[in-house]
Amino acid sequence: MIVINKNLIIPADQEENRKKLTAAVNKRKTSDRTLFCVILPTTDGGILEVIPAFALRLEAKDHDITVVGVCEGRKNALALVEQMIGEVYEKTGGFDAKSYYLQ
Repeated sequence: MIVINKNLIIPADQEENRKKLTAAVNKRKTSDRTLFCVILPTTDGGILEVIPAFALRLEAKDHDITVVGVCEGRKNALALVEQMIGEVYEKTGGFDAKSYYLQ
């Protein structure tokens, strides 16, 4: 099952594309190879994961997926993860992104 977090995070410089990015993730099937999703960890001990948007359905066959961020470009996705982890640590003093983003 794929769940899209109600507070989907998109980088500020891509905010004008929010509708396009959100629509691509909501479709759950996209051939766009430039879109990447930040998801909550699918294994114990993980913080956040980055996967291509086109792989969401494949990944959801094995695990429940919660999408918490989306952006264009792998480098941008990695920068988004860095920003998100920094926010989690700043607000909670730890790295439990799963609990933080499921609030």
